[in-house]
Amino acid sequence: MASIPNDFIDDLISRIDIYDVISPRVSLKKAGKDYAGLCPFHSENSPSFTVSQQKQFFHCFGCGKSGSAIGFLMDYEGLDFVDAVKDLAQTAGMEVPLSQSNKPQVSRNLYAITEKAARIFSHQLKSNNQVIEYLKQRGITGQTAKTFQIGYALDDWNGLMNRYEFGEHDLLAQSGLTTHNDAGKVYDKFRHRLMFPIHDRRGRVIAFGGRAIDADQKPKYLNSPETPLFHKGNELYAFHLARKHSDDNHILVVEGYMDVVALFDKGIKNAVATLGTATSDQHINNLFKVWDKIIFCFDGDRAGRQAAEKALNTALPLYLDHKTINFLFLPEGQDPDSYVLEHGPDAFRALCQQAKPLSEFLIEIISTDIATDTIDGQAQLFHNAQAHINQLPKGAFRQMIMKRIENITQHQFKAAPTQVPVKKENRSHSAVKKIISLLVNLPKLHQEIPEDLDLHAFEFKGVEIIDRIVEICQSQPHIRTAALIEHFRNASFFQHLAPLSQHYDHLDDEQKTLEFKDIMTHLQHKAKQNAIDALREKQMQFGLTTEEKQQLVKLLTSKVN
Repeated sequence: MASIPNDFIDDLISRIDIYDVISPRVSLKKAGKDYAGLCPFHSENSPSFTVSQQKQFFHCFGCGKSGSAIGFLMDYEGLDFVDAVKDLAQTAGMEVPLSQSNKPQVSRNLYAITEKAARIFSHQLKSNNQVIEYLKQRGITGQTAKTFQIGYALDDWNGLMNRYEFGEHDLLAQSGLTTHNDAGKVYDKFRHRLMFPIHDRRGRVIAFGGRAIDADQKPKYLNSPETPLFHKGNELYAFHLARKHSDDNHILVVEGYMDVVALFDKGIKNAVATLGTATSDQHINNLFKVWDKIIFCFDGDRAGRQAAEKALNTALPLYLDHKTINFLFLPEGQDPDSYVLEHGPDAFRALCQQAKPLSEFLIEIISTDIATDTIDGQAQLFHNAQAHINQLPKGAFRQMIMKRIENITQHQFKAAPTQVPVKKENRSHSAVKKIISLLVNLPKLHQEIPEDLDLHAFEFKGVEIIDRIVEICQSQPHIRTAALIEHFRNASFFQHLAPLSQHYDHLDDEQKTLEFKDIMTHLQHKAKQNAIDALREKQMQFGLTTEEKQQLVKLLTSKVN
């Protein structure tokens, strides 16, 4: 895997201002020494999202999201770590040094291959009257085709391959644009098809979908295989366009490329499509990062109902009180493409208003073919409901669904224990947490750790984290919170550092210093007492050497500074 040196990350974070990264994306107002605004990661009416220029850190007291400018871009833009760093580095005029793998270089080459293919397909469309006429018949304008970069693959076994140099043929295969038969003969994967480039969330071409033009051409849709750039369980068709062109507070999830394109052409620009796979939890997570409401739009036939049920089961564990999922079923025999062409965009929008809330669809699913007016049916419904309810996260929605089922079935779910035994926090673990919290909050406090204090003597769990923090701070005395935490991005405890850094925000730097010194003094007293107890124990059992007696006297008469 590619890695970026920590020194570069530190330098990058020191050169950029997190306020400049977040303020174009979130409306911020001055709030004391920091800035505040409405959190972009969950719905709220009162601002709980704060940005600290001093720490170069953001934190939301509502949903708990926090991190550096890198972490913000990863969550807000849906980027991976390397891409987030690249975006920030470009802003700062820095070149990202990648090491330990040639994968990034290969990826760059693959992006060049797919982008070139998109241009070739687009150019070939312009000179093919048959395909242009086909698009006109489907109601797709030239401008819409240009926006989606729709193209055409020639009816030729080597039409695309011939446009690349021989040295690029291996990359063509890696990007899924060529394939081979059992005899090893290599040829174009897409031939005589309407081509739909698939873009990632940054708008880069990563794969293709090819739609048959002739009625007898099989299969109707042909998608790129999984490649280093393309993982269909993570991507959604036209996600980048929906974010760019729509101000709607909800997103439509439809089943086909043409559905998205037709809706966009008619002014409904908040639609995406899955890529030949069922809706995944990653799809839902990505959508909820941008929109608070998802409307799944399915054909009204049996296959559409089955797909909707799969989407429901995927959504249940991810369903939060501040998010909404609805299910829309079109009249049988129609899809979004045909419906919007026949009835117009206003009629389609009106149909969306009638979409079923997840709660209604859930009850409809679990009560299918059940006579809920009988005791037998009510018992069956109650039994069916439990598996679904167990998937829901704890919250108001789960409680309300349980209440609704109880009202229908006249049977109550078992109440959860009123008191859950609380595991008492180990004092030594608490001390470690406090030290880490203060060091991450105010890194210069590493200078206040007494030289004669050996934290390892206490056998504290997590003391190695303190060692690493101190080591980083000693090598970079002016490091700030955001850069310090980024050093631990690949560590198992990374997610806990950001919340820990907030524990002492209510104190000023002088108060934090006093708190840290108090902890150090307490530990020095504890270390001294432990040494005295150990010597006395040995004195009672075996006696002490002259040197040990002198040490005991010194400990008993000395004071902790």
